[in-house]
Amino acid sequence: MTHSHAEAVADAPFLEGDAIGQARPVWLIVLGALMVMVGISAIAFPLLSTLAVETFLGAAFFSGGIVATIHAFMEKDWKGFFWSLAIGILHVVAGLVLLFDPLGGVLALTLVLGATFVAEGVLRIVLAIQARADKPWGMMVASGALSILLGGIVLVGIVNGTSLLLLGTLVGVNFNFAGVSLVTMGLSIQTEGATTPNE
Repeated sequence: MTHSHAEAVADAPFLEGDAIGQARPVWLIVLGALMVMVGISAIAFPLLSTLAVETFLGAAFFSGGIVATIHAFMEKDWKGFFWSLAIGILHVVAGLVLLFDPLGGVLALTLVLGATFVAEGVLRIVLAIQARADKPWGMMVASGALSILLGGIVLVGIVNGTSLLLLGTLVGVNFNFAGVSLVTMGLSIQTEGATTPNE
């Protein structure tokens, strides 16, 4: 009787660990499924998700600018006081613009995104041309050209309004990829736990 009770006590931590190990994949699967649902909603309603992203960035810029401005005044004796203050004020202004002018903020973000794609494409092509002597550079040139094309599509789309939906769509696609990866990870852990023999 005493021997069986001792064995039960000795096995308890392992049973508890197994329960935790089984619960963890379930949470991964649930979180992944929720992220996929959010991603599908963002793609289905791209304008609303774009405005949500823009509002979040505006709040982040504004709060970050307030912190940077306060920090600048706390370090008045520092040589970089004016630069730190200027950066803080710039972030506050950018945050206010994004928060109080959502459409203008979305246009600005889309313009920056398109210009970034174009600049990145140009830099890739330049790098590929410089490295063509010792590395295969055709793929990098093609990648740069594709980036320029994508940036051009984004910039041209600002005129007819299609690019206003781009940020929300990209967020939705990102959430879907992240959610699917979490679900896959959770299922794989569950499968491994089920196939591992008890020792």
